[in-house]
Amino acid sequence: MTGSSGAPEQPGTPTRQTGDNFAGGMATSAGNAHSLGKNLLPPPDDTKLEKRRDWLSNTMKDRGQTMKFFELLGYLGLPPVQDPFENVAPQLFQSLAESAPFLNKDKMTKARMDRSTTLQPSGVFENSSFFEASKENAVTAYFQSLVDVMDDEAATHNASSSQRGGDGKLVPRYMYDLADHQTKEVPGSEGLKMDLVFFYRRVPANISNVHIIVEAKLAEYNGDIRPKDFAQIADYQYSVWKAQRTRAFVPILFLHGSQLDLIIFTRGHLYRMKLGSICYSTQIIRKHDINNVRLTMARLYYLITLPSERFGHICDVSQEQQYLRFVRNPGEDSVLATVESHLMPVVRPHDSSDLLSIQGYIKRFVHPRGRLAHVFRTSFRGETAVLKLSWTPVDRMPEGAVYELLQQASVGGIPAVHDYGLVIANLFGYRLEYLVLEDCGLSIEDYLMAKHKGGLDSIELYNSVKSIVRQALRCLILARVKGGILHRDISLGNIMVDCDGTVRVIDWGYAKVLDSTSLDVGAVNIAERNALLETTARRWAYESRKVLGNEEAHDHITGTQLYMSIPVLAGANIRGLVDDVESLFYVILHVLARLQPNVDDAACGFDQHANKSLAMIRAGCLSDEPSFLRFFGISTCSNKLRKLLSDLRKFLFVNSDGYIASRLIVDASTPRGVVASLESHIDAETMSLLSVKDGDMLTPKKSAMQVPSNRPPKQPYRKSSSITQSLSNVGVSMGDLNLASSSLGKRSRHAEVTEEYDEEYPFGSESKRSKSQDSAAFDS
Repeated sequence: MTGSSGAPEQPGTPTRQTGDNFAGGMATSAGNAHSLGKNLLPPPDDTKLEKRRDWLSNTMKDRGQTMKFFELLGYLGLPPVQDPFENVAPQLFQSLAESAPFLNKDKMTKARMDRSTTLQPSGVFENSSFFEASKENAVTAYFQSLVDVMDDEAATHNASSSQRGGDGKLVPRYMYDLADHQTKEVPGSEGLKMDLVFFYRRVPANISNVHIIVEAKLAEYNGDIRPKDFAQIADYQYSVWKAQRTRAFVPILFLHGSQLDLIIFTRGHLYRMKLGSICYSTQIIRKHDINNVRLTMARLYYLITLPSERFGHICDVSQEQQYLRFVRNPGEDSVLATVESHLMPVVRPHDSSDLLSIQGYIKRFVHPRGRLAHVFRTSFRGETAVLKLSWTPVDRMPEGAVYELLQQASVGGIPAVHDYGLVIANLFGYRLEYLVLEDCGLSIEDYLMAKHKGGLDSIELYNSVKSIVRQALRCLILARVKGGILHRDISLGNIMVDCDGTVRVIDWGYAKVLDSTSLDVGAVNIAERNALLETTARRWAYESRKVLGNEEAHDHITGTQLYMSIPVLAGANIRGLVDDVESLFYVILHVLARLQPNVDDAACGFDQHANKSLAMIRAGCLSDEPSFLRFFGISTCSNKLRKLLSDLRKFLFVNSDGYIASRLIVDASTPRGVVASLESHIDAETMSLLSVKDGDMLTPKKSAMQVPSNRPPKQPYRKSSSITQSLSNVGVSMGDLNLASSSLGKRSRHAEVTEEYDEEYPFGSESKRSKSQDSAAFDS
């Protein structure tokens, strides 16, 4: 696969071509990224066909670009030629092209040679059944017949070449099964009826075995594809992304009229290649028409004979793979690796200890584009482990590189990394990395629910929460002070607790590595750190300054909405440690609300609002110290636990001027962090780290790479102890407060979407759900 170790070097990411969107009537400007959040969200019931397709269209409508066939081959690390058989059998399908039919409105009929053409049709299709079919059935029947006769032609050519001996050149054979699904759904595809499907020759034939989808339309689209047809095609590729874990991209052959296109769906974009005419649109054909059809046939046959690891996957999936092995070159200062697939473990333990099962897949939401992570429960060298395969933009920080930096800074409270590497360095602007990490136990919610359900007043619950807060805070503070790293996605599934109560902060895939201008000189040796950043960048094949600058420039919205800090929700494009701590605060409140004996299934309303509105509602709910827990759904807890939560609130939202949450909406750099309020809840060493430079490191700061802020100008601020007045100050009505006044309750789908907007990926990155059954794994 392109970009893998041992594969040809891939050219850079394809250049953007403006005006090449091909979803007709759908091209729009990216607009203000902050207003696009809800476009990321799947419909509440994505089993509804029309709603799902509307969502897919809105999500992908401006992603289309065109590309030439030979350019595509270059990006895949294949010989970039116009005719893939020009050096083997340049006239391989000449006789088929001469006999190709004419598409006459809605039927296939025989074509006739122009008088000046002396060629005589071979009659290959003389008695074919597709002449009896009509409309799209005629097109698909012809396509099926064509694939069969092309394979026969290849077999005849190879037999003739073998007889000649010597340097006789062979062409590949067609290695898939082609099935018609126009009238019956593809098993496992949620009811989708695809016109034709190329399957891997595995049993049973279902969506997990799909190689290439063929969609046929009678109308010919020389320009934009009709929105309804585009939505249908997008839905097909979405089903493949969800079902196949080793996918690198999804190819779809689009047969419209006499024309054949290839559409490639990658994680970032979709590319349309016009392969050419596969039959004739006029009854009288000339020599150059025949040459065009022959070339289209050659391109089609070449594509459908490519092995799966060269066309669509990261490894060979021609058979049902169950285990993966990642192989890095020993002794090389690089993390590039190749991936091998295996059917079953080798019997000898020393041969199978590094095989990783992909049978234990942890079901999770798969967004059709942007970041994507597949997570599996497995074992590695005799230990329980988690395998994570992550697609991330090449101009963002690899998660494996973040773990390296955390380990170098001796940051505790993160999972042990057993193995890691880079499988694809750059495929259409995305990289694929793998991580093998220790199994960290249960999510904070599952852990506390199992241990303390119904014991809200117990000293044991207080001790558990205090221990979790202490350990998680220490990890986040060490990461910031010693490593110069912010997590940026603290959420319910990213705080893990094992049976001994040991806490691990996981999923650093959205972490931000600060540049030297944002660090505290007293805590970090800047020169040593810069050298470490460069070394890590070389190992992980990215440009350090470019990645760090991009993180600075596009920092404004990253995280899971329900746990985002007030400044982040309000659109601040500077981040600090306090934002991660604030997210941890909301996670604790959320879990405690779920532990209440009478949980209100109607969510407290936090997940029913756009980001800016949610920031204002939170500011109002937190304004009154005696009653803020009630607004977060916590009616019962011990006095010690109440004090812990009140002290966290004071640390986050109080400074010498008093309550500042509403001010944070318009000025993220407002100093906050009353360190003394945490003194009785964290250990002395962590306390000393928090006090670096008198707490200055708690305040988010611009770096030398920081882009100008788009925040609104500062507004006058008036202190008020009245919750109603505070809500009024930030523009929140009592109606909004009533909506948010019960408990966090049951999480909605929309509450669990990780958002990350930037100019390069304006419709966001990976969207996720951290459901209870998923939370023992690594969210991304």
